[in-house]
Amino acid sequence: MNKRKLAAKFVSKPVAMFDMLNYGARFARDIELFFGNSPQFETRMPMHEFVAQQNGNVAIDYLEFGVWQGETFKKWLSMNSHSDSKFYGFDSFEGLPEDWEAGQPKGTFSTGGKVPEVSDTRAEFVVGWFNKTLYGFLENKVFERPLVVHLDCDLYSSTLFVLAALDRHFPKNTVIIFDEYGSLTHEFAAWLDYRRSFGREWEPLARTTSGGQTAIRLIS
Repeated sequence: MNKRKLAAKFVSKPVAMFDMLNYGARFARDIELFFGNSPQFETRMPMHEFVAQQNGNVAIDYLEFGVWQGETFKKWLSMNSHSDSKFYGFDSFEGLPEDWEAGQPKGTFSTGGKVPEVSDTRAEFVVGWFNKTLYGFLENKVFERPLVVHLDCDLYSSTLFVLAALDRHFPKNTVIIFDEYGSLTHEFAAWLDYRRSFGREWEPLARTTSGGQTAIRLIS
């Protein structure tokens, strides 16, 4: 066994453990500092309903990253009935492109390429890996309606890519919903790095009791 493999064998697990401890402390502080007084909900769907109610039944653009079987996508279609709203679901429908957390290896959440059955003409699915489809989708795109972005990307790499690619397209008051905020070294870590890198000002809107799901609004 060469030195690099030997080092990886003995160092990777302690480093991962320290990462979890560090991000765990940041997560607890983040929830207390920013979300301490925000509305709390036991599960994610009531939180989504609250966010939709705050927006009102106005024409919106809704982007969901990580659709899987379409539960939240269909929920938003039902909560916003404005005829001018547009709903875009981004997913490869081939599962995770890399390993996520324990018990969630590459390929988890695959539907075998099958997209959810949705008859609403306001809905469109953008099929493929985010890094292969998002830039083309955003080309010459201007969001003039209120924008709601639902991030269920799971992975650090996917979450950070989507946030960075969308940043220059975010209108003021964009709402971002995190479905895996409690995934410390993935979605949460990506949000922290995005905040540091792009300097956006934001405010909390709501969270689940555990903090596993959150909703925020960009204010600048």
